[in-house]
Amino acid sequence: MIGVVKIGGARGNDTRPLLEDLARRVREGERWIVVHGASGVTDALCEAAGVACRYVTSPSGYRSRYVGPAERALFEAAALAYSGQLASELAELGLAACPLRPDVARTARAERKAVLRAVEGSRRFVLRDNYSGTVTAVDRAPLESLWKTGALPLLPPLAVDVEGGLNLNVDGDRLAAAVASAVGADVLVILTNVPGLMEDLDRPDSLVRRGSLDDWASLEALARGNMKRKLLACREALEGGLDRVVLADSRCDRPLTQAIQGGGSQLWNSRSVLRSSMAVAG
Repeated sequence: MIGVVKIGGARGNDTRPLLEDLARRVREGERWIVVHGASGVTDALCEAAGVACRYVTSPSGYRSRYVGPAERALFEAAALAYSGQLASELAELGLAACPLRPDVARTARAERKAVLRAVEGSRRFVLRDNYSGTVTAVDRAPLESLWKTGALPLLPPLAVDVEGGLNLNVDGDRLAAAVASAVGADVLVILTNVPGLMEDLDRPDSLVRRGSLDDWASLEALARGNMKRKLLACREALEGGLDRVVLADSRCDRPLTQAIQGGGSQLWNSRSVLRSSMAVAG
């Protein structure tokens, strides 16, 4: 199996169950790539440096971080530091993981979004001098080279600016989708702090267990807050050639295995693929 797993970077996340699960699966011969977030470590570093964190919501409802010149340097430092921390934790589990800087390994390239359009109540405004971007290309060669050495590729939420050469802040979920498409992964697992896509966050029994691109309008209508961008990443991965993407809970035992075996929200390329998978499972 070839898989990509995206793990969050919020404060308080316990990554140990995932890393133990991941190490076990890699030792059994599977090939995985880890893409991680960096929100928690970035917020902590900004607070220590006296730099205010600013989040804005776009007119289409997507929430994102404003990254000015000072924030860009702090975000880069925080993201790379968290990559190093995860690599150290995986080494303790006997798994060699290699963090990849996009400005060195050229793993991911992005187009900079210098201007952010945002809404606050009824007011619309723009923020300039932004250093976030949208992933435009992923090179699979350095990832496959690491696999050949037995190492696990570890990617921070960064991509190199195709024009300026700096590392830009990019959305980790969408980066994971682009990586999964580039390597032809069998599955993309996006781990969250909720069970998956929910009809109502206050009702655990309202989990959407299955869906496909054919049902996307109804799925999008359920997404709120950060889940909107995660669902966008799922769609990009499915449209990029993947058969399956899973939105699943990171807080359970063996979260990766539970997601692969049918937990969370199982999202498929089409209803025909979904029906085929259900028939095999049955």
